[in-house]
Amino acid sequence: MSPKICSDSLYTVFVNEAFEFSIKFYKDNFPEFLEQKGILRLLKSAKDIEKCKLCEGNLPKKFKYLNQDEISFVKKNESRFGGYFFEDGAIIDSAGLIKKMLENIKVVEGLHVEHLDFIDNTYVIENIKAKGVILCAGNSKDFEQLEFCMLKNIYGHRLDIKTHMKLPFHLHKSCSISADKNGMIHIGATHIPNHKYSDSKSYEEYVGQMITLAKSYVGFDSFEVEKIHFGARNSTLDFFPVAGKAINAKETLKKYPYIKNGSLVPKEKYIYHPNMYILSGVGARGFVLAPKIAEILTQNICNNIVISKKIDTQRLFIKFAKKQFI
Repeated sequence: MSPKICSDSLYTVFVNEAFEFSIKFYKDNFPEFLEQKGILRLLKSAKDIEKCKLCEGNLPKKFKYLNQDEISFVKKNESRFGGYFFEDGAIIDSAGLIKKMLENIKVVEGLHVEHLDFIDNTYVIENIKAKGVILCAGNSKDFEQLEFCMLKNIYGHRLDIKTHMKLPFHLHKSCSISADKNGMIHIGATHIPNHKYSDSKSYEEYVGQMITLAKSYVGFDSFEVEKIHFGARNSTLDFFPVAGKAINAKETLKKYPYIKNGSLVPKEKYIYHPNMYILSGVGARGFVLAPKIAEILTQNICNNIVISKKIDTQRLFIKFAKKQFI
């Protein structure tokens, strides 16, 4: 759980708003799964210091700049430009959190779904019937209803490491290192874009690179890798998540083919899959972005609150439509 720094982009503002919302959500509802020791975001250059000072208005409220002398546990070569410390920075016990959230909710496991049938105003999946559907995960290839989102995968690792090293709080530069707890630290990074990843290539090379990187920050000679986690995250092309009504891309382009060449059609006139919504593309910042996006989609479905153009499905559909023209 970390904010974004050194930028005044719309994405940075959105991420940091979501960070504050989600931290409060976890503290209010699931504090037992939040390890909140604060996080230090190390700066990479003198230029970073200047950029961050100009963009401090976009940062979460509880932060302070720490100079090299105040972060002596970081190697001198990596701490010379200091860093920003955020006291709300945290680690989430993801497995425990998800298990808790699913209490009293019926979960169907091991069901492979290739097609969603809409019969008599009801979605039918084998013996399951539902009036509405929210597609929350998966790849663009999983369902034709997600095709226009053009989701991509980014891959990452997390290592659980036993060591005697002591860290007072979490740390991030090009990878993340957790504060120590019961002789254990975690090192992680989402660092392999889809176009660089190959199923046939062993990821041991990437793991080795990450350990070398972490050691260059804080240094730990005696350690034992207890477990390696590896997985893919869905991301959109512009990294903003996506939420809103699922557009029937095929039928909409058939009715309004001139969208392909850039002509604007109000999204109210699009053809949508009935009672189907999308919440996806949270990428590497899932636990920061997901609660905020869920709140936005909930307000849209229940109270008809308009979803911002930054994350609604229309922005991705327009990009998809223009690609059909090329």
